[in-house]
Amino acid sequence: MANAMTRSSVGQGGDPPVPHAVGPEEGASGDAGGGTVDGVVSGVPGDAEVGTVPAVLNDVEVATLPALPPDAASPRRLSHRTGEPRRPGILIAAIVAAWTSVAVTIVAFAWWWWNAAHITTFPTSARLVAWFNPDPVSATAIILVIAVGLVALLMVAAAGAVAYNAWAGHRWIRVGALVCLAVTATSYLATWWFTAAMCPLAVAAVLLWFPPAKRFFADMDDYHHVEPVVVPSVGVRYGPQPLIGRR
Repeated sequence: MANAMTRSSVGQGGDPPVPHAVGPEEGASGDAGGGTVDGVVSGVPGDAEVGTVPAVLNDVEVATLPALPPDAASPRRLSHRTGEPRRPGILIAAIVAAWTSVAVTIVAFAWWWWNAAHITTFPTSARLVAWFNPDPVSATAIILVIAVGLVALLMVAAAGAVAYNAWAGHRWIRVGALVCLAVTATSYLATWWFTAAMCPLAVAAVLLWFPPAKRFFADMDDYHHVEPVVVPSVGVRYGPQPLIGRR
């Protein structure tokens, strides 16, 4: 018969069963995705062959790197936000005091400028002006005004330098703060308001010599100190080099 098919049997010599096409009668009783003949899938593979993972792969463990050990050998306390050594409260107080000196100087300069802008109060607006007592519209008066402005600029720059370099952790600023304090002594040429700006700067200069600030500067030195890496020169041939292709 044209449409009739017979099942295969195990042949002689142990040959495996060979799948044959399934007729309409047998195909109706098989799976929707394809029939099976003697346990062999005919057509689309069944569930036994789809998505099967070899057992040897299930036993393989994923290699993971161990967690990095904490930096227990380093005495530095690093900040989680900046990664730098933590700034102690003494240092923060010194920085705030330095910026306070800047603010006081700005207020003192504004008050002096207001008095110097009026002819009636110009002769007594600053000590330097009172010593010379110039004509308010003369060249000497202009020079004295510029001199008082330079005093204010020096005071702001000195206090600002102390605040910035203390935050950056530069060790030399401890001595530099004393130098800046000496520079602000020029405030005596202006008014008592300018001289008052020396007080917070003096507090900052003293706080920078406290032990916590000293340890912070030492930690910052270690933090920024990087040992140079020297690659040994091995197998380097000096002098004239041989031509390409020759020995």
